[in-house]
Amino acid sequence: MLPLVQMHPMVQPQLDLLGPHQPHVKHDLEYVSHHQRPQFARPSPSLHNTDSTPRAFAIRSAQPAPALHRITTSFIRSHAHDHSSEHSLRRKTPSGTIDNGYDGSVAHLASGPPPLKHMILPASSRIFPTAVSRRTSGLTGVSYHRSTLSGSSWPYQAPNPTGRLDGGMEPLSSPPVTPGGWGMGSTNMITNPAAPEQTNFLQPIPQQSYNSVSSLQPLLGPGYHQPLSQTVYSPGGYQQPQQPQQSMVWRNGGLGDYRTPIPLANGYTPQNAVVDSAFMPSQSTIHGMPNAPGLGQPHPFRLPLSSYPLDDGYARHAQAHMAHHGAAHQGHESLAQLAGHIAQGGSGGDVASRARFKELALQQAHKTYNDLLLYLGNAKKAHHSRTGSLSRTSSKMVVYPKPSIAPLASGTKVRPSPALSEPTVSYAQHMAQKQAAARSMAMGVQGMNVGGFNQARNLYSTGLQQRPYFETGSPLHNAKNSLEMLTNLCEQSGWKWVDGMLLGGCLHYGLEHYEDALEWFKRIVSMDARCVFPVWSTALVLRGDANKQDSHVEAISNIAATLYCMNRQDEAEREWSKAIKLRPSYLEAVEHLVGLLCSNHRSQEAVNIIEYIQKSLRMSGTNGTVHEVNETASEADTASTATMRELSPDNFVLDDLNNDSPTQHFARTADNSHVPGFGSSGYAIAGTENGRMILLIHAKGNMLYSLKNIEQASDAFEEAVLISAGRQVRGVRSLIRRIQTVLAPRDMHSGQLRGAVQANLSAPLLLSPDRAKLTAQRVFTSHGGLLPGLQYVPEGTHKKSVVATTSNSLLSLAKIFQDTMSNGGPNTGMVRQPAGVGDILALYYLSLSLQESPSTANNVGILLASVQQTSTQVHSGPPMDLGNLPAIPGIVPGSGLSLALAYYYYGLTLDPKHVHLHTNLGSLLKDIGQLDLAIQMYEQAVQCDGSFDIALTNLANAVKDRGRISDAIGYYKRAVSANPDFAEAVCGLSTALNSVCDWKGRGGVLLAGGKFDRWHVDEQGMLQDVKSQGQGSGLMKRVVDIVGRQLKESSTWGVGALQDQTIVQLVAQLRDAGAGITDRGLDVETELRKWAGRSWEGSRILRLIERSTRAAMRCWYVDKHVKGIKSSAGYRRPRPPASLSIPSAPTVLPFHTFTCPLTAKDIRMISQRNALRISCSTLRSPWVPATVYEPPEPPAPYFKVGYVSSDFNNHPLAHLMQSVFGFHNPNKVKAYCYATTASDKSIHRQQIEREAPVFRDVSTWPSDRLVEQIVADGIHILVNLNGYTRGARNEIFAARPAPIQMSFMGFAGTLGAEWCDYLLADTTAIPPSTLRPHRNNLNLGDVFRDEAYTESEDWIYSENIIFARDTFFCCDHAQSADGHNERHMSWEDDQKRRWRMRKELFPKLPDDAIILGNFNQLYKIDPTTFRTWLRILASCPKAHLWLLRFPELGETHLRRTAKDWAGEAVASRIHFTDVAPKQQHISRARVCDLFLDTPECNAHTTAADILWSSTPLLTLPRYEYKMCSRMAASILKGALPKSEEGERAAKELIAEDEKQYEEFAVGLVNRMGYQLVRGQDGEVYGRGEGRLAEMRRLLWESKWGCALFDTRRWVRDLEEAYGRAWSDWVNGRGGDIYL
Repeated sequence: MLPLVQMHPMVQPQLDLLGPHQPHVKHDLEYVSHHQRPQFARPSPSLHNTDSTPRAFAIRSAQPAPALHRITTSFIRSHAHDHSSEHSLRRKTPSGTIDNGYDGSVAHLASGPPPLKHMILPASSRIFPTAVSRRTSGLTGVSYHRSTLSGSSWPYQAPNPTGRLDGGMEPLSSPPVTPGGWGMGSTNMITNPAAPEQTNFLQPIPQQSYNSVSSLQPLLGPGYHQPLSQTVYSPGGYQQPQQPQQSMVWRNGGLGDYRTPIPLANGYTPQNAVVDSAFMPSQSTIHGMPNAPGLGQPHPFRLPLSSYPLDDGYARHAQAHMAHHGAAHQGHESLAQLAGHIAQGGSGGDVASRARFKELALQQAHKTYNDLLLYLGNAKKAHHSRTGSLSRTSSKMVVYPKPSIAPLASGTKVRPSPALSEPTVSYAQHMAQKQAAARSMAMGVQGMNVGGFNQARNLYSTGLQQRPYFETGSPLHNAKNSLEMLTNLCEQSGWKWVDGMLLGGCLHYGLEHYEDALEWFKRIVSMDARCVFPVWSTALVLRGDANKQDSHVEAISNIAATLYCMNRQDEAEREWSKAIKLRPSYLEAVEHLVGLLCSNHRSQEAVNIIEYIQKSLRMSGTNGTVHEVNETASEADTASTATMRELSPDNFVLDDLNNDSPTQHFARTADNSHVPGFGSSGYAIAGTENGRMILLIHAKGNMLYSLKNIEQASDAFEEAVLISAGRQVRGVRSLIRRIQTVLAPRDMHSGQLRGAVQANLSAPLLLSPDRAKLTAQRVFTSHGGLLPGLQYVPEGTHKKSVVATTSNSLLSLAKIFQDTMSNGGPNTGMVRQPAGVGDILALYYLSLSLQESPSTANNVGILLASVQQTSTQVHSGPPMDLGNLPAIPGIVPGSGLSLALAYYYYGLTLDPKHVHLHTNLGSLLKDIGQLDLAIQMYEQAVQCDGSFDIALTNLANAVKDRGRISDAIGYYKRAVSANPDFAEAVCGLSTALNSVCDWKGRGGVLLAGGKFDRWHVDEQGMLQDVKSQGQGSGLMKRVVDIVGRQLKESSTWGVGALQDQTIVQLVAQLRDAGAGITDRGLDVETELRKWAGRSWEGSRILRLIERSTRAAMRCWYVDKHVKGIKSSAGYRRPRPPASLSIPSAPTVLPFHTFTCPLTAKDIRMISQRNALRISCSTLRSPWVPATVYEPPEPPAPYFKVGYVSSDFNNHPLAHLMQSVFGFHNPNKVKAYCYATTASDKSIHRQQIEREAPVFRDVSTWPSDRLVEQIVADGIHILVNLNGYTRGARNEIFAARPAPIQMSFMGFAGTLGAEWCDYLLADTTAIPPSTLRPHRNNLNLGDVFRDEAYTESEDWIYSENIIFARDTFFCCDHAQSADGHNERHMSWEDDQKRRWRMRKELFPKLPDDAIILGNFNQLYKIDPTTFRTWLRILASCPKAHLWLLRFPELGETHLRRTAKDWAGEAVASRIHFTDVAPKQQHISRARVCDLFLDTPECNAHTTAADILWSSTPLLTLPRYEYKMCSRMAASILKGALPKSEEGERAAKELIAEDEKQYEEFAVGLVNRMGYQLVRGQDGEVYGRGEGRLAEMRRLLWESKWGCALFDTRRWVRDLEEAYGRAWSDWVNGRGGDIYL
């Protein structure tokens, strides 16, 4: 199992239990892997530029608006991480979690110690432009359906558009044909079949549905707006490969997504937003478009024109304006009628009429300009569709002019709506209802139905006839006419009519007359400031002597946009900079400049610009993000990868109703203090501008995150949230507190918070998705459930964008805090004080209530999976409705896991192809033992994204656990192909290939000058001598390099944590814990300051805290039971500094080091790193008390010894130790067995349960309950029988519930942990030379002393060792194994039985054949060992090698390799048999003449089995520092008699190097023979002769008296060791123990 960082793997196909999620659903949805490899099933309707010409830039004739296109990235899990039980040893990576996408332990919080699980994706430096896409909307002829997940009655239903628009329009599932493109809104086309060429002007309906409104949803698509993003996230240190420009991800449905990370007018967003991302292609331009025949007629191109006046920026203000002044505009006259009226009045005319004519002319030009852009955009799109260039995008920004705006009263406050009457209505639905109501108010003032123009130059001629719009010429022709009219009007005004000049420049721009556009805009800049103001502007009086150039900011910005499209980017940048300096409040120029900088990968400069604006506009008393005295940040993991098609408005009409009228514009640039909402954001801007400021600050956060400046990114996101919250809270901590207070359960009668809840508001609130969606309504009740900071922002698309951006900021904050907590990220926000899962959940709940998002559901699921309480513990009221969730064994209803499952399913209803949801759900299922269901879910994830490395790796791990090695290798290879730098996939592939001995391309490393791992294998599968090569190569070198890099990086963990205040606090805690008693002469503060700022600072701090905990427990014991001093308050437990995050663990796990050629230092550090991760996550758990656990009473008369194991079942450990617990002398030791896995009903489990004095099945207990039980049982010595193996519960030991803790029999190596005091071994298994020089592990001073050896290369064991007299290995075969009742069998009878079995197994072997064997799993065989075996076979013609198909796939590879390396003659003498049941395995082992051990990792239990059958075993302790390579020698010595003959046999069977190993084997085999003899009963059998036969008889005769098989002797020695260890602890003695 790979540890997951949210990075570990699993999946689930369709089955009735969970139900298929997507195969039957037809979505126009295409996915790209998180590496952005395009996978297009059909052409996209979006535009893509194929030329090198710069993109048009949206310029404005008045106040511009930002284009909101969201992009986000998940942090996974993945990694999730490392979690439950021994934290499953899964690892969290920046890409996600391997081997488990979820973590079940509180300590891990989706990122437990060694495991990996929830996905979190790393950030990349790329900035991708987003393209605007057209949306289709309509209200008639549509059938609405809600679809559920197939095979499930789950209530969270995803809308499925199935209807067709009136007039035979195409269904939404097919490529849309209605016009769209430059963000001017969706068309409301009502087609008249009888007059197909006729269109009607209709008032636009709401262009976007925010979440779901039942009447609109079928047209608008899914009711959620959060697309998925690419993965890996995982948050930290993992570099994403560069994304190709062509990368695109499409969104299903016709609804745009407003979760805009970087809301720039040009539509650019940085790739690495904190949440999920949708990477959208850029809008293409008209440059280079072929001038095909009929360009002026839209229908031959299948490009129908809009049936209503498109949103032109004017209409938005005009609607609101006319809603208040409708009487003044009843019976609108046409432009032609007004022209005639003026003409009749003579040259002087009516001044008012002339002004009205100019106003109508300007309005007509607006509409013409809108149609021009719409037409050109669709024409370009059609061109791309025909030429197949749809998938190509440009890297240039999209900048297009925006029409000037008519006057509108400014500062109108948007009244908050009353509280929702329907409690189940979501915030988003409420928003949509408000928008619909606002639109309906303006329906009486339909857009001006003005017609075309007569081309006569006399614009006041009565000859101008009003004609229906559809009778006019093409948009290009109309644009030219409008431009001609504006030219004449401007000439008549003496080039003083600024609005006309701005719009005329825009028309030139749209027609690609850039030089002319530039000239028009420059005319404005050159004008006197007094001529700039429109005649209707009442704000003029407010400006006084304002700077002249400040009046020209709009024109300056448009000049910049024009220069940009002329490929004069440097000049454009200067002009935008000038505009910003002149008027910082002109946010349009800010957005464009930021977009330009981002497109050139100058994110830091873009951030500087936004910070300049903030500083310039910040009002006194507002200092950016407000952190309360107790403001801190929580922690956590996420995110999403699959992305959906993004359909959001173009920058051209982005602002929608929020565009500034001239009155608003001038008021804002002058004295705005009287404008409603002025300064409510904390900046000197009107309340209507709060949304734009939020979008800019959120964009800043995204860019900072992509720059890996997580702390400042967190501050930016917090600032955006606080503005939306109305500055009514002092910081994010206050907001969290408010959420928790509002959502916390209350007394049903008094309405007051319950006492327990009030005392611990930060406890996780377990809310179902339906309840979580009501969070905003309850938190902001006084404002109708709406965000207070947006009360002045008009309803419309822009406001919805801001609300969604606020939701994204909350999601980003929660994600950062979650990653900080689980991944060991940098200190941010709330981490200044520790926070818990409950704080992060509060942010997620609010985010989800503002906008439903599958990514939020994913992250909430990850957090809830780590919560061990049930909903009944924190919630009262009606039962929680979770819908018809499938009943899955292992999930308790109402538990955190149950709710996690609900959120995963809920998220899948929002996005059935959300790859992270599938992956994390699979990981959850794997963690609870539902491996087959997990595999199915991982398979669905891979179906969603076939190149998603995390899902592929998790799937590979899962199928490998199921025994499908070949499939696993295939998935690993796909993962590595998708991401060659993905450490989990690379290491997983290496492990899988080695497990089946597929060594092609394995290579190797140069270790100890070639002493170890000498023989490498090249790509052709042939041997290479590293001594001649002089360097490593291949896959193995990649793995070792990854380990080296990760360990090097780990030295920086915690560096900087020891600040002055932290040192003072830590010293005080250590003193309270008894440091003054245990270390009277130690100046702790001085010593700590020596560590500050140095490598390994974090690990040293944590070791000191753990050592202090152990010392404090001893102080308590001595005071109470020796000195008679009682302490009612207990002894304080020091806590890790809040800034010390949970460290990551290396990809290679401690168990994997057994077969990976690594140095002693690397192996030691891998174990230490895993131990630190477990310790840190455990000590941060809320259940760990503030004081150390009270020590037990003195032994009276016996020690209470607790044995914790997951292997009290049919497992090798139970085979070896099943009698131990009942063999203890009841006067010395009472055994307490804590079984962390459920019973398998095997005879081994039954015997242990029966014979152990106390046996507790704790398989369903959470960590805190188990720890409390151990303390209550009064355990003196707690034994870890797992170590770093599957199923371990190492967090139990990290909590330090017992005075003495030790480990043996479970893991053959160092744990590198402060929570392990002793290992049981002997001098063969652990040579004293491999111990850390300083051997005391009692007091704080010992930590400071032994840290001097941190960088030493040659030692590996930090624990104290109990050295056994004989072998430390326990083997209970004399009580239970085959032959345990054969004490009186004769040697001759044994030989007869052996010969019979040989003939049964190998009937074709000649009688003189010598059988060499090895029954280990094949992963223990390395190329160097196999080469030696082949050389032995070649030197011994009578020898045959017997191996197991363990696994089966390995046979093919080994046979092929043997033939390639040694030829067919040798290869033909290798024989494979299947793996046998335990008793048969032991019995048939006697057939083997000599067991050839694997030097890299010895036989352990198998060695005892072999020796029990009296078969000689040849071994090589290859590494002095690897216990796993020395255990067979220890076991062999224990099986031999303590005599001269025994010592001689040991010298002949334990080699010192590879050469001697080969020589010993060849000598023994060639001197061995068989002679057929007849026994006393007449049976003929082969009697062995030679040294091997003598060794066999020696083992046979000593079997019943040797140390190895004397379990009672072993137990007596163990009891002595317990007594020695306890005495040393009580008396304060340190060091190793020799029995």
